[in-house]
Amino acid sequence: MKLKKILREYPLLLLFALVMGGLFLLDLCFTSNPYSELENRRLKQKPAFSLESLLENRYTKDYEGYINDQFVGRDRWITLKSVFESALGKTENNGVVYGADRYIYNKLLDPALGESRQNGAGFGGDGSDTPALPVVNSAQLGRNVNFLNTFAVTYPGHVTAAIAPNSYGIRPEGLPAGLPNVNQQAAIGELYRQFSGDNLSTLDLIAPLREAAGEMQVSYRTDHHWTTDGAWVGYRAYCESRSLPYVTLEELAPYRREEPGFLGTYYNKSKNFDALPDTLVWYDIPVEDVTIDGEHTVLQTDGSLVEVTGLYQREKFAVRDKYAAFLYGNNGLTVIKSGNSKAHREGEVSRVLVIKDSYGNCFAPFLTYSYDEVWVADLRNMTFKVSQVLAENQFDDVLILYNFDTFQEDRNFSRITY
Repeated sequence: MKLKKILREYPLLLLFALVMGGLFLLDLCFTSNPYSELENRRLKQKPAFSLESLLENRYTKDYEGYINDQFVGRDRWITLKSVFESALGKTENNGVVYGADRYIYNKLLDPALGESRQNGAGFGGDGSDTPALPVVNSAQLGRNVNFLNTFAVTYPGHVTAAIAPNSYGIRPEGLPAGLPNVNQQAAIGELYRQFSGDNLSTLDLIAPLREAAGEMQVSYRTDHHWTTDGAWVGYRAYCESRSLPYVTLEELAPYRREEPGFLGTYYNKSKNFDALPDTLVWYDIPVEDVTIDGEHTVLQTDGSLVEVTGLYQREKFAVRDKYAAFLYGNNGLTVIKSGNSKAHREGEVSRVLVIKDSYGNCFAPFLTYSYDEVWVADLRNMTFKVSQVLAENQFDDVLILYNFDTFQEDRNFSRITY
């Protein structure tokens, strides 16, 4: 009788209990996944139990994170959530917004919009868990300007600073109406006015990228990087600024390869079910030798070693994070030697040092047509000091290449002065 009464009076409660119980049993039956390709991140694994961790409340928090990451059908639930949010008219999610022509853009607001809270810039309340507004980090940006100026003063050779705009900086007309994103053209112009040094020049990338955008796709719809063709536009602008010969897209045409189905970092944040996948382009440029941190192998996150046989870790083109194929990812010091240089002089070796974020990964291969050796340094993972590299090698040029979003927040940039 009691069961019939419960069924009659609390049917939804009973249904909820059955669903939750069923999901719990299903979770127990399935093996934990180590990685989510949909979210492009490692998933939390079941924590080891100890009385100490339980009493300190660490075990319950870790276990809650494990359950959140490992519940059965996680990817399908995420997609279903995206469908419902779209039906409700939601135009942003997790720091990105949906723009015109099915582009996804990052939110990067003017610092003046940050509200003063006890826990820093935030919105929606004063609690310690208040999320931060995605505003330009003015303090870090100022520090990075000083680091770059210090480097330019101490290094006697020529330095070019190139700050690339993010996708909405190239296509500001595609942003949702009223979104107060920082004006990247003005912000980069102000940055350039703060750079100093007789041997330091700046490179305008916005104008050539905006001009080229009418003829080719220079930024991804779903990712924060410029496309490989966009990187070529930046490469051409750099070579013209240094009076260097450069390779044309017509000359590169026999080496052009395309990988469809690329869903990048903006998609990983939004999980937009209606996202339009990009086609990732790469050029199978011949080279003579590539080393990473002095070796012909590179360490993977799982502890294995992969042989370095060229400019690309080609098996990465078959996975979701296809961009990781360029230069085998963000490694410390990559040295590329080739016989491609149009500026080669008998008995001489021309070199360029590119200090970069991940925008440089698809950019660097083009430089093999303008220098005999291309040295690529990523300060986040570099095991050599920049000063050591400069002291032991002669470079014709140093190029500092970052995108605006990374440059305004990168805490590793101080290493340029070491």
